Amino acid sequence: MNWYERYVLKHRRIWLFVVGLFVVLAAWQALHLPIVTSTDAIIPRDKDWAYYEEFRQEFGADDALVVALGAEDVLSPQVVSYIRLLTEAFEEFPEVEDVLSLTNVEDIFGSEEDFVVEPLIGDRDLSDPQVRTWVEDRLRKNPLIYGNLVSHDLQATIILLRTAYRGEDLDFENRLVKRVSRFLEGHPPPAGISVHLSGWPLVNVKMAAFMNQDLLVFVPVSFVALCLLVYFFLRSLRATLAMALILDLSLLSAMAALKLVGGALSPMTAILAPLTMALSLADVIHVVTAYFRLPSGPRRVALAVAETWSPCFLTSLTTAIGFASLLLSRIPSIREFGAAAAAAMFIEYFFTFTVLVFLLPWIGRGSWKEGPLRRVVDPLARNYPRWWKVSLLCFLIVTGLSLYGVRQLRVESDIIEYFHHSTKVYQDARFIDHKLGGVHTIEISLKAQEGDFLDPQRLQKIEELSQFLRKDPVFTEIISPVEFFKLMNRAFHAEDERYYCLPKTRALVSQYMLLYGGTELEHFLGQDETWARISARTPVHNSAVLNEKMRAIQAKLNELFGKEAVEARITGKTYLVNRTVDDIVNCQVESLALAAVLIFGLMFLVLRSFKLGLLSVAPNLFPLLANLGIMGLFGIPLNTATATISAVAIGIAVDDTIHFLVRYQRARRTFPPVEAVRQTLRSKGLAAITTSLVLIIGFLVLTTSRFIPTVQFGLLCALVMFLALLADLFLLPALIKAWEKRF
Repeated sequence: MNWYERYVLKHRRIWLFVVGLFVVLAAWQALHLPIVTSTDAIIPRDKDWAYYEEFRQEFGADDALVVALGAEDVLSPQVVSYIRLLTEAFEEFPEVEDVLSLTNVEDIFGSEEDFVVEPLIGDRDLSDPQVRTWVEDRLRKNPLIYGNLVSHDLQATIILLRTAYRGEDLDFENRLVKRVSRFLEGHPPPAGISVHLSGWPLVNVKMAAFMNQDLLVFVPVSFVALCLLVYFFLRSLRATLAMALILDLSLLSAMAALKLVGGALSPMTAILAPLTMALSLADVIHVVTAYFRLPSGPRRVALAVAETWSPCFLTSLTTAIGFASLLLSRIPSIREFGAAAAAAMFIEYFFTFTVLVFLLPWIGRGSWKEGPLRRVVDPLARNYPRWWKVSLLCFLIVTGLSLYGVRQLRVESDIIEYFHHSTKVYQDARFIDHKLGGVHTIEISLKAQEGDFLDPQRLQKIEELSQFLRKDPVFTEIISPVEFFKLMNRAFHAEDERYYCLPKTRALVSQYMLLYGGTELEHFLGQDETWARISARTPVHNSAVLNEKMRAIQAKLNELFGKEAVEARITGKTYLVNRTVDDIVNCQVESLALAAVLIFGLMFLVLRSFKLGLLSVAPNLFPLLANLGIMGLFGIPLNTATATISAVAIGIAVDDTIHFLVRYQRARRTFPPVEAVRQTLRSKGLAAITTSLVLIIGFLVLTTSRFIPTVQFGLLCALVMFLALLADLFLLPALIKAWEKRF
């Protein structure tokens, strides 16, 4: 207290100058915070990513943008004319490498001596019945078109926009989607034709768009809700205005910290703003309520600081540890979120014990009265310990149910299910999934270390792999070099269906390669024929299902090519994103374990009591266990959002426990255990309820999001805070009574 009076309170102007300089620098950083619109930002830059980069350079990007058209008959002249218009326009876009559509897709047909590769429709007039019949017949005979580019009922077709490779250009997809959307708005389809957009570029851009919309809601709604809540609890206008200032400074600091750690606003970091605002009020409420309780006098401010600086520092430290544990993650955006949030906790502590403390005398001159929560706290303290046995029994029952729920918990992530079912992005994706077998693909890379893929034996193994995939209902269309050679072989033998099979000799395969004059094969067979690609389309987005299928595919690859000089592996955007989901979940186990060890170790060290340190464990593990149990019981999966809750929440939930035990430890110097608990409930119960409700409201603001993982994160974090409050007010006092009674 003497140190604070001598070096801080007597030099307010110097400290305010430091704060002002810091705010200017933070504002500069926050204004230059980038926005990321691609899921590439969440993929670790490891050897799998490097291999995927090579793969994209060789075969082109697999994360194409898809424009799907629905109509009663996609071969009608009106529809074909519109497809031709879109195809020619999209080919001119700088972000597009090439376009594949019904009007320019290659067809292979010929005689016994030659074959021709030319567009299936091209400039043909489909209003002529004979031309229409011929085109439809050719279409149905070509598996690269029928069921792949056009639905089996001829009521849907896709225009595939293969993107021009741009490496680390994270705004590339945003430009592409905007350009395509503007063109479609300027050239609406004729009556009877519906347009649907999907693919990774659209999903990424829409996630970013919803994130921006969320921020426009989160920040003002959180600010207003938190200020109103503080005024309702403390009934002090001046205290509310001072807290509003701390909210603003904390928000600015969090955004600056995110920029300084190399981060950006993304769907993974969008929750940083409302989260920091809610957390910044915890220390503020404890300081202000302590100041209001103290009698007037010249050292009132210093006394309030002396009472709160230590527990507030510990709560800021434990919360920062919870966030910092996310640095173990392999996901760049999660690491950046954890680092920025951890830094924001210490910056908020600095603002609280400079700016807010300097305002305490001004706050104290205003009117203040205790809010309605005192009517909850006083009876709770007065009736202790009569309710301790009932409390323990209730928590034991909930713990048992939670353990059962944890056994039902599953790891799962469906990117499309992240969007509300009423959104166009969800409805468009489901239209394509239902009509055309989806747009996402599992990519299989075969890289020959010796020889090439003109060898009929190797082609036969690719055919065996393709048949293996076709038997699985998860995959709808399989494309590989095999399909091209089978079409060439049939065309070379005068369209005889008996020859729709692989050529039997290498010489024949080489001859077909010389005769082939198209460009589509180069997306599936490298220029030197030593690298082959198999693309398996799927309408399934569930990460658990896809990961299981990819393990089966890898086992089949090992069986077919394990003894050959061929590097056989799975790659592609879908593979990397689904693998990243697993990484997120697995890393959170490590993060939670590290956070728990550090936080509880710190509790033992600071409290200098084995008993109190041990008693602090159960009230803070209970809300985490109950949260996982509720997720299991209600079918909420562990995904990119919900997997981070435990590591984040443990650092927050322990805050009120620290305040409670520090106050209880001080009270035990004067009072016996029962009276010490009563004194602690009266002095800290109000602040605990207030801070917990503030956090709950702050998290519930996230439920206004249009992004389902953010809604789940907000609801579950609010639940954890509520359970943590109950544990601190009921379970911890009950455990203290049980310990004293036993020992």
